[in-house]
Amino acid sequence: MYIRCLILCIAFVVATASKKRYDGNILVSVTPYEEKHFKILSLLEDTNEIDIWNDIHRNSSVHVMFNNATAPWVMGLFSSLSMKPSIMHNNVQALLDQEENEIQLRARSGAPRGIHDAFLNYDEVTAWLKELVGLYPNLCTLISIGKTYENRDIWLIKCTGNNGATNKKNAMLDYGIHAREWISPATGIYIINELVSKYAAGGDAKVMMDSWVFHVIPILNPDGYAHSHARERMWRKNRKLVSGTCYGVDLNRNFGYQWNTGGSSASACSDTFHGGSPMSENEAKALQNYMTGKSWNTYLTFHSYGQWWFTNWGYTTANPPQYDELKQKANIGANAIKAVHGRAYTVGSSAQILYVASGGSEDWTRGVLNILYSYCIELPPTGGTGFIAPVSEILRTGLETFAGIVAFLKALP
Repeated sequence: MYIRCLILCIAFVVATASKKRYDGNILVSVTPYEEKHFKILSLLEDTNEIDIWNDIHRNSSVHVMFNNATAPWVMGLFSSLSMKPSIMHNNVQALLDQEENEIQLRARSGAPRGIHDAFLNYDEVTAWLKELVGLYPNLCTLISIGKTYENRDIWLIKCTGNNGATNKKNAMLDYGIHAREWISPATGIYIINELVSKYAAGGDAKVMMDSWVFHVIPILNPDGYAHSHARERMWRKNRKLVSGTCYGVDLNRNFGYQWNTGGSSASACSDTFHGGSPMSENEAKALQNYMTGKSWNTYLTFHSYGQWWFTNWGYTTANPPQYDELKQKANIGANAIKAVHGRAYTVGSSAQILYVASGGSEDWTRGVLNILYSYCIELPPTGGTGFIAPVSEILRTGLETFAGIVAFLKALP
């Protein structure tokens, strides 16, 4: 009852606050296939002419948003470069209105809201985590591993079975490093709940919990995530005031391995701003401080969107050591995901499949902490509405992602 009341109250407060609108913003698909195309996209993003939604990748569609005032010349530029611009949505605000209407309809109905039929905001996730630990104190511990720029806790929940085994493996899973990727924290919550609430019933949850210690951060970017719910749905970075009116650092360009060697921006207003120095941000430091000095068997960071299971490296197209082994294990997870609903994931090096992007957390865990099985998983969809996933996607994505994680972890040595 407490969590239901809290969720309803918070939903009302958030809904009545002033939110940025995206009226007339257009979502367009373009296809880069030459080096100059990547440079043009990066330049337009740096100058805030466009907002790139999915990862830039070669010879395949990249989704970019821009306002109708700049549409004629931006579309003209893309056409002149033979980048095949195609309008996906004429008005992004209409998509957001649908999302908001669904939220408000559920809030007004007074019907119980489960964790898998709503995109919970930061305060709701915090309340749920505390309630879960209260229900299962023998399985879970809740830890604040640091504070954000706006003084929010960065929560980590540590879960394992109470079978008394002393030789368990350690898995770090983090979600929500980019604020607008709501399906990521929702999937993390699903995974936590599946492991803990079904432990007593046996099955995969018990097998996993009795052989692994799960260290899970449901929201690695609390300030940005809270801001995306309350004020600016398409916000990506954290909320640190950088300079003047420019806020935020892209946390997935801030990690201290091959930092600022490509695929990030020195412009403070850019969505891919890498920060003033490696590991400059509280969130990156918190993960570093928690993980350093411990023994890890795998690191998985969950983003959206695209349906990719990425190995290292992000900063270079060179193969990482033991690349075939990394792909073989990732394919086991990807095949298990596909077996649930038929959705296929592409496996491989992120820099080879997409484009170079340095300062990512999975490169840091591999390059600095020497965690061989370090991956970045991009959750669904591959296109359509992008970040603005329907609530029905939570359960669907959660089910298949859990299956993929289980199969992958069972395959690790």
